[in-house]
Formats: sequence, structure tokens, C-alpha cells
Amino acid sequence: MLDLRQRGFSLVELAIVLVVMGLLLGFSIPNFQNLSSTYQLRGATENIAGQLRLAREKALASGIVQPVSFKYNYLGQSDYRTTPASGVGGAWRLPRGITYAWGSGTDSAYILQTDGRSDRSGLIILQNRRGNRDTVSVQLSGLILIR
Repeated sequence: MLDLRQRGFSLVELAIVLVVMGLLLGFSIPNFQNLSSTYQLRGATENIAGQLRLAREKALASGIVQPVSFKYNYLGQSDYRTTPASGVGGAWRLPRGITYAWGSGTDSAYILQTDGRSDRSGLIILQNRRGNRDTVSVQLSGLILIR
């Protein structure tokens, strides 16, 4: 027959396990938040580049220039939008904690022409709360790059 003292764990052993688990969890949460913020920044950059490429394709296909504007919290409804003279435009929001970083070489609007070119070259720089930045580069040729 088993002795009652040998069945299970003592209260001290359980407390030590809980303290170790709490420390592991406490150190891993900030790293997880940093990783999540980085992925949100990258996703927002990919979305903007995709919308610019789509606007370029629409301009080529429809023969109608496609303006794309970038302004944080425009009329409380969007952070970037397409506003063609005719046809359907769209408006999108950046993820929470992602903003524009304005500086040298940045522009707030691009017009993608019917020949596939852009009216100007420039940068769209996004940054998260931690200060990490990601850049979309718009070339005069209409090429959209992510740096």
C-alpha cells in the first residue's frame, strides 16, 4: 500500500513551478509584442505597395489616371485612398500603432498614369510605436519597391 506522503507534489514544489512559469511568461510577452508589431508594420507596407500596384494596373487597363493619396486619419475614415475621376475608388486604414513618418523624399500623393508611369518618384515611410520603419518606394517608371 502507498504511503500518503508519496502521493503527488508538495505545496513548495508547486509554488516553485508556478514562479518559474510566471518568470518565463513575463520575459516572453514583450518579445511576442515586438514580433507582432514588426509583422503588422510589414503587412501594412505590403498592403500599400499592393494598392499602388493595383492602381497602376487599373490605370493601364482602363485608360483613366489613378490618384493615390496618403494622409493619416483623413476625415476620420481612412489613412490612404484611391480617388479616380471615374470608376470605383477605395479607402483603407493602417493597423493600430502604425503611422506615416514624413521626411525628405516622402510624398503624400501619387498619380499613376495611363501609360503605367507615376507622376513623381518618392517614398512612403511607415513606422510602428517602437520606431521601426519600413519603406515603399515609387519610381517614375511606375515600379513599386519595398525596402
